[in-house]
Amino acid sequence: MTRYWLTPILGYSPLVLGSERIHCTPLADLEVFRLIASRKHPRLLPMFKAGLLLSDDEDVCGSELVELDLSELEDIVFNGDPYHLSHCAEAFLDRLLTRQETWELVSSISYIDWNDQDHDVKWKQQWLRWLEAGFDVIILREDGY
Repeated sequence: MTRYWLTPILGYSPLVLGSERIHCTPLADLEVFRLIASRKHPRLLPMFKAGLLLSDDEDVCGSELVELDLSELEDIVFNGDPYHLSHCAEAFLDRLLTRQETWELVSSISYIDWNDQDHDVKWKQQWLRWLEAGFDVIILREDGY
């Protein structure tokens, strides 16, 4: 089974994924949430496979030695101990919209767009709070659960 996490990026040097990740369920609500975001901009809420964040070798994306568990209740830091950030992840992060662009697009989504879905409205509100705090936001896909 696959899990999806709305994830704040607390910092980039080193990359720090915030502990306040939100497990996005039900899946149908997440699909609506991503569809609404993609209508505003195709890269507004980008998704990346969590397993490809790691690297055992600078030429390889993914790790056979270390696994991430996004359900842990702490920040995840890619400082080399034990997590090394892959070059695939670096390229993905380089393509994120600016916080200002993201803020403007997310703010322009009306509650009518969400069809009164409680999860979706809460996810949007949290997304805006993270942006206000200076954090970028992505969706991480965690396979195998």
